[in-house]
Amino acid sequence: MSGPMSGPGIGLFPTQNLYPSYLSNAPLDNPSNRITLNAGDQLPIPRGDWIISLGQYCILEYFDPFSGTWVAGASSSWGGNSIVSSDGFNVRVANRLGCPVGGIVNSYGTNWVQASTTIAVVGGGGSTWSPIVGGQLTMATATIVTANAGAGYGVAPLVFIPPPPPPSVNANGVGGVQASGYATIASGTVSGFTFTNPGAGYPTIPVPVIMPNPTDPNIASGITQATISFSLTGSGSITGVLNTNPGAPLSTPNNITLVLSGAGTGGTVSAIMMQTIVTASVVGPFTINFAQGLAVTSTGGEPLSAGPATPVYGTITNGPEFLLLRGIPRPAGIRLATTVTGGTSVAVAAQLATVYDGGLFYSPPSPILQTYQIVQTAAASVTGTGTITFGMGSRPDIITMQPLR
Repeated sequence: MSGPMSGPGIGLFPTQNLYPSYLSNAPLDNPSNRITLNAGDQLPIPRGDWIISLGQYCILEYFDPFSGTWVAGASSSWGGNSIVSSDGFNVRVANRLGCPVGGIVNSYGTNWVQASTTIAVVGGGGSTWSPIVGGQLTMATATIVTANAGAGYGVAPLVFIPPPPPPSVNANGVGGVQASGYATIASGTVSGFTFTNPGAGYPTIPVPVIMPNPTDPNIASGITQATISFSLTGSGSITGVLNTNPGAPLSTPNNITLVLSGAGTGGTVSAIMMQTIVTASVVGPFTINFAQGLAVTSTGGEPLSAGPATPVYGTITNGPEFLLLRGIPRPAGIRLATTVTGGTSVAVAAQLATVYDGGLFYSPPSPILQTYQIVQTAAASVTGTGTITFGMGSRPDIITMQPLR
């Protein structure tokens, strides 16, 4: 099998000609493999195979042919290293801090018509959006019919749901949202199916494909395939919202409102914003006992959380946002300056704290005090009127792009 030269003492090739020199204004040589992307910037990955380090805030995106939007590749966390094979046009690295990364439906509404429904943006940034009316999937029956349950499964089979047609041929006029879900089994038969995304914009009922899991120990001894049937729902309702252009980053990331217009009533949608903590301020002093050091981390940054106690996930309760499957926010790391008082407590004056890591969130987080105590003899308690407030925003990031060949 042919491949690049490799072996002990043979290093990776230096980065050269990041883009072909025949492109307008492209440099003849690029001796660096480190590139800074400011908030809102994106970089199409040149054709080839690359090792890409995404820094703390950048994400990999690909152009989804079914929705017609740039979407982030699924990941258990942001950042990290990735090996990417790019065609030069449909994969990119983006710093989306301060920008929308998607939207949710807060209220379905009634009597909406796809052809006349539009979304206006209040709050700047220049992002653009497409609403999706109807075409959401639901189970045809509440339970799996015995005749369709199959037999012989040792582990649950995989379920593949076809996507809605792309924008160019979709009867709704826009790209839709692909549905997804998983099956469960009992005594070798399929006992249920659960949506992790009911989708949106399906003009007709798709036929799911059920495939035995390749790890099923019974795959060679014979499995009777199960079948699952869906129904369409949501006629005249807002069932999805697509972010077709993230626009420019906002100085105040949450200062954006999406307004539906058209024939319908009652529908509302909201933007999902990617953001980080840029400042942490202590307003007014306070004292905490039994602590030798203090730090601040964060909570309430679940997808679309409206605060520490009232997360808002939208109407679609079996969607990826509600199920916390969109991605994992990263908590912040912040240090407070303190003064030891009496050897048993520390005083915290009004200050601008040091933000080592602003974390990554879909909505404004809430602060949590962390105490550092070698021997904690009693529960820590806080006295005083001081509060900690976060300033949300965006930051630049550094990515590394190393060619493999």
